[in-house]
Formats: sequence, structure tokens, C-alpha cells
Amino acid sequence: MASSAVKKVSSVVLAALAVFLIYYAYMSISFLVVFSFLDHSLWENHRLVRGDVQVPVGFRFAYFLVWMIPICATIVMLLMAIYLANLIRTGTYFSVKMVRALRSVGVSGVIAGLTIMMATSVWGWMITFYNETDHRSVSFMYDPSQAGIMLLGAGIVMLAWVIQSAMLMRQENEEIV
Repeated sequence: MASSAVKKVSSVVLAALAVFLIYYAYMSISFLVVFSFLDHSLWENHRLVRGDVQVPVGFRFAYFLVWMIPICATIVMLLMAIYLANLIRTGTYFSVKMVRALRSVGVSGVIAGLTIMMATSVWGWMITFYNETDHRSVSFMYDPSQAGIMLLGAGIVMLAWVIQSAMLMRQENEEIV
């Protein structure tokens, strides 16, 4: 059974994750929908756009999809983190469920960081694709926070691996005794 302090802290973390999930999904998707489809002037008046640019709907849809991949990966990561916090809240510490949840959070963190990095790398090219002049090419771009998300995800995967190894050692020791 979970101790009262662990239960309280994990409940607070669970609530914070849920609120952030709603905020992140709403803000990210609503801006992306407005930028991609609803307000054409946002794209056409962007600081990188040169000349009189009319961006076709198909290209706007491609831009939307490029950015929905990292948004969905981040949402999956947050959902798995909520599941993990709930496992901790209910006292499920050293179990197969905990290892799977940790691994899922880590892997989705690595995927989220990688897909954000990839979307950022094609962003400038997509924004300037229909420019009359001053086209940008696809270039590797990243923010240290994206690399941090990937490294944190890798660390969480490693933690899941260590817990799984400890569980196997405990099981082997119990079988010997």
C-alpha cells in the first residue's frame, strides 16, 4: 500500500499532469489549426515570407500533419506519465506494469523530442516554399530543450531497465531460498 506522503505527492503530480495535458493539447492544436487553415494572413504575413504568397490548402495540410506528429507524441508521453503517476498513487511500485509504464514514458519522450526536432528542421523550408525569393532549405535545427526531452526519455528507459533487472534478481533470489 502506498504511504500517505507518496499518495499525496503523486496525486498532486497526477492533477498537474492532467491540467498540463489539457492546456498543451488545446494551445498546440488550436494554434496549428488557426495557422494552417483558418487565418491565411498569419502564414502570408509571416516574417520569413517574401512577396505575394498564396499557399495551397494541400500544402497547409502537409504543414499541419508535420506538426501533429510531435504534438501527438507529446500527448502520448503525457498520457503515459499520468498512467505512471496513477500507478505510484495506488502503490504499484515494483511490478511489470510499472516497468512498462516507465518504458512507455521514456520511449514516447525520445520520440517526442525527435519528432519536434524533425518538424523544426523542415519548418523554415515549408514556410518559405512559395516565396518568390529567399527560399530556405531543410536544415538540422534543434533547441536544447528538445535534446533534453530525448535524453530524459532515454534516462527513463534506462531506469525501467534497471528496475526490471532488480525484479528479476529478486525473483531469482526468492527461488533459491
